[in-house]
Amino acid sequence: MRSAIAAMTTALAAVALAITLGPACGIDPRSGDFRCTNPGQCGPGRDCVNGWCVVDPSEIDASTECPAACTSCMDGACIIECDGPGECASKVTCPGTMPCVVRCTGPSACDAGVECGMASSCEITCGGPGSCGDQVRCGEGRCSVTCSGDGSCVDGIDCSAACECVTACGGLGACSGTIACPGNCTQGGQCTRSPPGQCRNC
Repeated sequence: MRSAIAAMTTALAAVALAITLGPACGIDPRSGDFRCTNPGQCGPGRDCVNGWCVVDPSEIDASTECPAACTSCMDGACIIECDGPGECASKVTCPGTMPCVVRCTGPSACDAGVECGMASSCEITCGGPGSCGDQVRCGEGRCSVTCSGDGSCVDGIDCSAACECVTACGGLGACSGTIACPGNCTQGGQCTRSPPGQCRNC
């Protein structure tokens, strides 16, 4: 009986010690992904301070505002969801200079096309059948366009002004129009990042 009580007392003491020392055990919770040596290594809204990419206090208030054109905002990016039949019938235009993600997954969604505008980067998915009926146009930032819906992107893709562009036309009859890529960054009729020295400028 005494040995059982002694064992229980020892276990309780160990738990108490762990709770006491836990916060001070020296584990650094910061991710190595946010290490930096100069401001250029940090994303929008972050500054390089003492070797770490930290949120710029002056950007905090602005980051909480989500433009009306967005369905939602996440991690500083505008998300535009067009997942119903014929949804987003007018041209979809990304607002402001924030990253923009456009998902045209409904049948004939985004029929008037997509315009990235001044978005710092653009990620467009035309996954619904007949989606993105009019031209998809990228801005000057990094851009990716996926036309996986049958008959999607039939009026083509223009990312000739983008600093980097990748396209993927997997849907049956997708991208029957012209695809304009930046420079000579074309491979198999699609825009590509290769070769790296020539086609990865962002």
